[in-house]
Amino acid sequence: MVNLTAPLRVGYVLFPAFTALDVFGPLNVLNLVSITHNMTLSLVSMDLSPISVDRTIIDGVPSGGLASSASPNFTEFVLPTHTFDTAPTFDVIIVPGGPGTRDLNSTEPIVDWLRERFDDPELDYMMTVCTGASLLARTGKLAGRNATTNKAAFNWVKSVEHADEVNWIAKARWVVDGNVWTSSGVSAGTDMTLGWVEQLYGRNESERIRILMEWVMLNQTDDPFAALYGLE
Repeated sequence: MVNLTAPLRVGYVLFPAFTALDVFGPLNVLNLVSITHNMTLSLVSMDLSPISVDRTIIDGVPSGGLASSASPNFTEFVLPTHTFDTAPTFDVIIVPGGPGTRDLNSTEPIVDWLRERFDDPELDYMMTVCTGASLLARTGKLAGRNATTNKAAFNWVKSVEHADEVNWIAKARWVVDGNVWTSSGVSAGTDMTLGWVEQLYGRNESERIRILMEWVMLNQTDDPFAALYGLE
């Protein structure tokens, strides 16, 4: 159980080609929450090099599936604060999705780190947004648990190692199973984070944040995209 009298220690995993809203939507919620509640934030990655958003660009060179897009260098860069080796203890770890999750080799260190941190007795919540669920599934720690993910990538996520051990919920905006929270695609991560704020701090606080953001929130079971992709 989170000790709300101490700083809430949040760790956000970053990797090249994470989806922008997977990170900045939930962080917008947390930025507002942190004004009135004591929190710390760490951005964790392989090293401290700038991380490209939505595209894989390393040392100025585009690679991956979007390297042949109309705008291969169109990106933003985010600076991590910690590496996997230097990251502190967390109460909450959040894992985004994005095209970068499909690079199984380069994301293996993330999977290894998540597997280790999952069993940390001080970790109260492990949360994934979109295809970030594929990274957590690959740890084997989701075995026997309920989870969801991006509906456009639903079948791909179900194909990764250990994903066959997970009970994937097709129609869900987000799913809660114990200390594991998983959301559907992209904008669903913000809905999930608002739901999580409600659990921790109450409905009035989550509504205050939602209204400040002018965010139209879908509830936990309101998933219009499952039917769109024929997953119902």
